[in-house]
Amino acid sequence: MSATLQAVENSALIDEVFSAGYDFITGVPDSYLAGFLSALAAHERADECFQPGTREDNCVGLAVGAYLAGATPLVFMKSAGLGTCVDALTSLALVYRIPVVLLVSWAGHDGRDVPHHNVIGRPAPAMLQALGIPVLRCRFGDTAEIAEQLRAALKEAVFAGGPVAVLCAPGGG
Repeated sequence: MSATLQAVENSALIDEVFSAGYDFITGVPDSYLAGFLSALAAHERADECFQPGTREDNCVGLAVGAYLAGATPLVFMKSAGLGTCVDALTSLALVYRIPVVLLVSWAGHDGRDVPHHNVIGRPAPAMLQALGIPVLRCRFGDTAEIAEQLRAALKEAVFAGGPVAVLCAPGGG
């Protein structure tokens, strides 16, 4: 896929994120999310809706605070970041039933990644489910599928009153 086409698709995905109702976005950069992050940072609503983070647990805390202030939060991270934010998820989002959606780039999802990605990637869905966090899945490269899963995750998070994760595997495979 050409860089121009990827940029257009990422821009369309950001438009879909906003049209789905998300109005507070935070997260920690990841190589799989680079196009998403670039499109988000360039979006006309970035100054009012985007707060980059440095740690996944801090981003969950920011999202919970934003929700309590009336926003609809989305937190993006790499799968390794799930371990970093377990305490914030369990002590804030789960206990207080905060509908936070997590967009997780799922490195190590198939066990064919670098060892440290495989260690967290393989058990990521089971780990989230053990915490009581529903899991939806998609693949990078399919903008429509990602947008659909983010919409579904938001509906489920609001209905169930708690976090929902969208695990997004690297494209194609």
